[in-house]
Amino acid sequence: MQNTSERAKVRPVSKQATVPPRFAGDMVSVLSEVMTVQSLDTVLQTIATTIADLFSVRGLVISVLDDNEQVFRIRATHGYEGAKAEKIKKLTYSQERLRRDLDEKYKLAENVYFVRPQPEEYVKSDEPFYFNVQDITSPRKDPSDWHELDYLKFVFNDREGKAAGYIEITEPVAKKVFDKETVEALTVFSHLAGVAIANSKLFQKQVEVAQRTRFLSDIIAHDINNYNQAVTSYLAMASSTPGKASTYLERASSSAWSISELIQRASKLTKIEEEGAYNLGPVELGEVLRESTEDVMRRSPERKVKIDVKLNNHRYFVTANELAEDIFTNILQNAVDYDPHDEVTVEVSIGEFFVDYRRYWCVSIADNGIGIPDSKKAVVFGRFSGRTDGPMASGLGLSIVRAIVEAYHGMVWVEDRVPGDHSKGSIFRVALPMTSAK
Repeated sequence: MQNTSERAKVRPVSKQATVPPRFAGDMVSVLSEVMTVQSLDTVLQTIATTIADLFSVRGLVISVLDDNEQVFRIRATHGYEGAKAEKIKKLTYSQERLRRDLDEKYKLAENVYFVRPQPEEYVKSDEPFYFNVQDITSPRKDPSDWHELDYLKFVFNDREGKAAGYIEITEPVAKKVFDKETVEALTVFSHLAGVAIANSKLFQKQVEVAQRTRFLSDIIAHDINNYNQAVTSYLAMASSTPGKASTYLERASSSAWSISELIQRASKLTKIEEEGAYNLGPVELGEVLRESTEDVMRRSPERKVKIDVKLNNHRYFVTANELAEDIFTNILQNAVDYDPHDEVTVEVSIGEFFVDYRRYWCVSIADNGIGIPDSKKAVVFGRFSGRTDGPMASGLGLSIVRAIVEAYHGMVWVEDRVPGDHSKGSIFRVALPMTSAK
């Protein structure tokens, strides 16, 4: 906790702060570069380097709120190299942890906090941020000296006034507490940085919308052409082989209906990505999995399929809505469609999963299919997988899965059932936020 003499060295900044003349020229010269619409990581790194150069900063980090997981992720650093920088970028900062930093005793101005912990408040997980860990236990001498535990945090908000991220200075080059004028300049700069980051995120979303539009257009054109060819082929075979006409006509009809299903899936994917999820509330995963299992079994009457759902006499409530069934129906249907064996076995289980302070129920769906190579694991939920060794499929099923899970602020990924050998099948994992039954 700061004493009176310490606080006197860095006085609260007026809300009407202006850029001090000695920084004005430098800041104007870099604004055009910082405010240029670029990729988010490029913007963040430009801001980090600019702040370090303008204000003689040895170490700083910039963290941005992850909209899906609702934790702050460090996206840019300055002063940290190699493995240390990589380790820092893997750390997350919970909203609860941020609130502790935004204590009134640390506040210098609106959204500006000079956090000065005591040695007993040291958190071992924060060790990568320090340049001289051995100085953590050193006593504070002159209040104008920057102690190893000190850090200066500038929080920037989104349009709704909620914290969207922060710039955190971990150490100035001079190891001296910044004067009032410098803090004012940094405050103005952090506001501009927040705007630049918001613009960059909006730009990225527009790029993603354009990419998804092209993706949907390519998928629909590709698959409608495939289905049309199938219809034409089956009709031709029906006319040339009267004895099997009914069989081929049935297959032609099925392919024709698939075109309608494809268009409906594309429409659903677009709606989810544009509007997100709605009417979210407690949903019991066991009930959802039973319904999805029954649906998939009805669709595959000609195959020997066993879907073993292990619920362990427990009820698992997550924050979701009626779209949850689509998640597991799509994954389970893929598990059946891409299993070449005469008898299909799929195992489903549920376990706890944690990210920082957030708790999830994680559904694991293990199949014995053809598997997914490492080169496709990262894109399987967002693009047509290009499989040529399985049944004809639109490639939209897993895109819908990803869209719904993200709308629920959950996570989805795929692993090898046998680590290191994708040919032995896959495990799809879906983590959804825990909640309690109402």
